[in-house]
Amino acid sequence: MLASSCTSWHPVERRSGWTLYVGDGAPVKVEEFSQALEPAFAFVEETLGPFQTPVRIHAFHGGVGVADDGRRTLVAGGDGLTEPIDGIGPARVQAFHSRGGPFEAPGIFLGVADVGTAVHELVHARLAEEARRFPLWFEEGLATLLGDGALFEGRWVVDGLAYWPLVELANEDLDDACLARLLLLDAGDHPSLRDDALTRFVGWAVLFDLYRRVGHLHPFAWFEEFERGRDAAHLRAHLMRTLAPETTEIWLQRLKATDPGVRFAAARGAWKLGSEEAYDLLLSALEKETHPEVRLCLAINLLCATGEVEVERERRIRSWRAMREALRAAEPTDPVEAAAVGALSRSLRRWWRRGTDTRTALDQLSRYWRE
Repeated sequence: MLASSCTSWHPVERRSGWTLYVGDGAPVKVEEFSQALEPAFAFVEETLGPFQTPVRIHAFHGGVGVADDGRRTLVAGGDGLTEPIDGIGPARVQAFHSRGGPFEAPGIFLGVADVGTAVHELVHARLAEEARRFPLWFEEGLATLLGDGALFEGRWVVDGLAYWPLVELANEDLDDACLARLLLLDAGDHPSLRDDALTRFVGWAVLFDLYRRVGHLHPFAWFEEFERGRDAAHLRAHLMRTLAPETTEIWLQRLKATDPGVRFAAARGAWKLGSEEAYDLLLSALEKETHPEVRLCLAINLLCATGEVEVERERRIRSWRAMREALRAAEPTDPVEAAAVGALSRSLRRWWRRGTDTRTALDQLSRYWRE
């Protein structure tokens, strides 16, 4: 267990806009991190503008421990490391961005080679270059929004409907005093884990509502629009529109988009909604989908949703048939994914006896369903 400033970091790969570092003796698969960073970096520059200086990215395999004072510690091999958040539950921390300080080297620290995580942290790095200091709600909200999506055919496709904040906000009763306090937090502050999470959630809700209304990624314009009426009541209006039941159903119409990447990103993680409406939309989309990768994504999310929703026998048989056909027809180019699809297809014959093999297969196909 080492503080980031105490670790000796060495460059292992240099690109035009970023340099990848690893610590002494760290079991890091450099190629996997590079493959995640390339599309993430391209997307963030396209959305927020070019980076002014090269970004230092520190790759490690593990998790991040967070102290009460905000100090972060890298934990080697801590894949399952979680931090308890009051009133919310355990949260896994696997990356962070540091502006530098007495206890932390500057740059991004990535404990997992994941494109969405890289996008999230690169957003922080890019905003840190701006002349103005953005409030925490905007930084965390934007990073959460832009980091929600999927890698599809080499490009990062944003969806934006992040299920963790959506579910948690639906269970919270935040009064105006709390909302006003969250609005005042600065990106340089070290709030409690709960306040940090809540600020991220409400920031996401504001920006998702603005994104939903305009349909284009213009983050700095969104910020200026919100700031013109910045108060708790204004924030609550955005919050209520995002949490309205019809919002999710309307957003999932993206399953019918002409761009297969948008359909893929919309399907990924949709099982978490746990509603009959989402189940029916996934099933309907699966029965009509022709793109093989999107079809596989829909089938896996529908499969995951079967444990979340009670549906009548006729619909369940219909969904089982659609999932079996999609899994049998799938031909992933990655041999690990291909083997996992085969195992998952076989498991459908004995779903009531699913066990370790099924869980392993789903883990190997996590890019299709895990948000």
